[in-house]
Amino acid sequence: MKKKLFQLSLLLAAFAVLTLSSCKKTDDADDSISAEDASNVSSTLNSATDDATNAASGIQSFSGKTEGAMQLCGATVDTTNLHTDGSVLITFNGQDCSGRISRTGTITATIANYTSGTRWKDAGAVLTLVFNAVTVTNLNSNKTVVLNGTHVHTNVTGGLAWKIMNGVDVGTVTHHHTATNFSLTFDDGTSRVWSVDRTRTFSNIGGIQSVTISSDHTEGGINNVDAWGTNRLGTAFTNQITTPIVASTTCGMNKPTQGHVTHHVGSHTVDVVLGVNSTGSAYDGTCSNLYGFKVTHTRNGHERSRVVSYWF
Repeated sequence: MKKKLFQLSLLLAAFAVLTLSSCKKTDDADDSISAEDASNVSSTLNSATDDATNAASGIQSFSGKTEGAMQLCGATVDTTNLHTDGSVLITFNGQDCSGRISRTGTITATIANYTSGTRWKDAGAVLTLVFNAVTVTNLNSNKTVVLNGTHVHTNVTGGLAWKIMNGVDVGTVTHHHTATNFSLTFDDGTSRVWSVDRTRTFSNIGGIQSVTISSDHTEGGINNVDAWGTNRLGTAFTNQITTPIVASTTCGMNKPTQGHVTHHVGSHTVDVVLGVNSTGSAYDGTCSNLYGFKVTHTRNGHERSRVVSYWF
């Protein structure tokens, strides 16, 4: 299929990698920077893991499906070790299919119990992705983020997400994604350790493909946390999806039309509303008016708001 899977890729609560300005570490530092970072990194993870799982899905003996193929741009797949340990090596070497980002580095994808017959299409199949210096560059802003570490994906429902998102299959496929203490380096050279726990549901119903992002993880007494760690300013954070994030082919997979995230930074909170127009008002159903997300930060009784465009 020529159609690119989901470009909810560099966006998640995704929310756009690194349209951020520098910010000094002071008591008055704008915590909305931390919220933007969380969404941007999540988007970057989506892009890389989507291509990795799609590459795995496109290999008949790995996915367990024979029909169809998934387009992979700016990467090569080495299946040398597939029949030995159930792994494939994905090497990024250029632009993705959108032409908006460039990537280098590798991901080793290994399916658990492969030699016993488990395939990625099976309900409960577990795919481990090891990121090695995966560097994602926004070709418009020239900003980058570098990812290292291990991510585990579980195919909860069974089926192949790319078939759902390309309209080949009808129904729903659900993936659960976890990672503990993976490392990332921002474009300013700051390195941090983060963790994630989120669920993504891919649907094709009535001819409309959509992705819903949610979490049922509890961290530090906070429910529905999809990411946590230390932000680039050195402060602990948790990212809470208070309302699931939804994007569909109606307006584009890189532009969520709804979602509400509360970003906790130390003792402060940052409110993120996805699916707004350029003035920060809620999406009105007209795709041409869909601009990005609104970040509102309140500290010591003072409120500051920023409307940020979706990265793509």
